Amino acid sequence: MPKESLQQKRKRVRKIIARLKKAYPDARLELNFSNPLELLIALILAARTRDELVNAITPGLFRRYRTAADWANEKPAVLHRLLRSINFYRNKTRAIQKATRALMEKFGGQVPNRLEDLLTLPGVGRKTANILLGNAFDQPAIGVDTHVARVSQRLGLTDHTDPDEIEADLTQIVPKKDQVKFVHLFQWHGRRICIPQVPDCPHCPVNDLCPYPKKTKAKM
Repeated sequence: MPKESLQQKRKRVRKIIARLKKAYPDARLELNFSNPLELLIALILAARTRDELVNAITPGLFRRYRTAADWANEKPAVLHRLLRSINFYRNKTRAIQKATRALMEKFGGQVPNRLEDLLTLPGVGRKTANILLGNAFDQPAIGVDTHVARVSQRLGLTDHTDPDEIEADLTQIVPKKDQVKFVHLFQWHGRRICIPQVPDCPHCPVNDLCPYPKKTKAKM
């Protein structure tokens, strides 16, 4: 694909979004939550862990721990027992308790709704902060996880590998009103079609809009 201008890339990304909306009409964040604190906890637990495993344990956790203080004041040994089915449960216990203590100390126990404030929480980087802003606070934001990064690179929407630089590239071309949905669509597409090793290019709804040079061929 010839080098595109910013306007051409914006036009192409709008077409990509429209196609993926038709392909994945139910696309959404696959972590279950009912408030910003629950989403923060779920995101910490989901690091290098499948969303369905997190969703399997969070209903009981969220009934038991309803405030930042509940999480912060629990004995680590109790959380270890409750989180044992999750990868790196000891590290995640520490991360949850550090973050919730910071919420109590700085924000009255509430998850803040500004990027700069979220980034002051221990263990919260731009990806987590942007997913929180987009899904818990309905603000335009692009959280770059491995799926968003991979699909964006293959579609030629960014040349970067650093998530912050990918976010900056995407923010320039994805309409604000579509940014949260864009992330959901790319996550679903990256899990179902544009998978890491061998993407299913013959069944890709945006194949003709994609310059990826290593496309898989349809089986004869």
